[in-house]
Amino acid sequence: MAVGSRKAAIIGAGVIGAGWAARFALHGWSVSVFDPEENISAKVTAVLDRARTSLRELYDVPLPVEGQVTFVDNLAAAVAEANWVQENVPERLEMKRALFDALSLHLPAEAILASSTSGFTPSSLADGLPSADRFLVCHPFQPVYLLPAVEVVPSRWTA
Repeated sequence: MAVGSRKAAIIGAGVIGAGWAARFALHGWSVSVFDPEENISAKVTAVLDRARTSLRELYDVPLPVEGQVTFVDNLAAAVAEANWVQENVPERLEMKRALFDALSLHLPAEAILASSTSGFTPSSLADGLPSADRFLVCHPFQPVYLLPAVEVVPSRWTA
């Protein structure tokens, strides 16, 4: 990845994840999306189209050049060269913890790992993670691409 470039990995692209993908891409970030659901690219593309239309109406200055969105079929490809990894899987603690363990095998050394959880504390999610010093809960307002407000909560280990 070129110096100064920014890449976000979106893990789970339901309503929240697709919104994150749009927010990052429409603000100039490259985005890789991993979600095993069928037709996820069509669903995310529809959200991107709605976001493009909405944001053009809201901003009185041009948006940055749009980042490229790619769809990948595994976690390693999703997080390769990512600066930011945004997790958006269902609110099941065991599912999130298993995903974080799997992500730890591939997470770039400097990447932020963020969860869109609304039901778990950051410390309960980050406990024992190798990347606990780079872990945050980033819970967005809806729709993610439209409302530029995010609740950001560190864990007790977040640097």
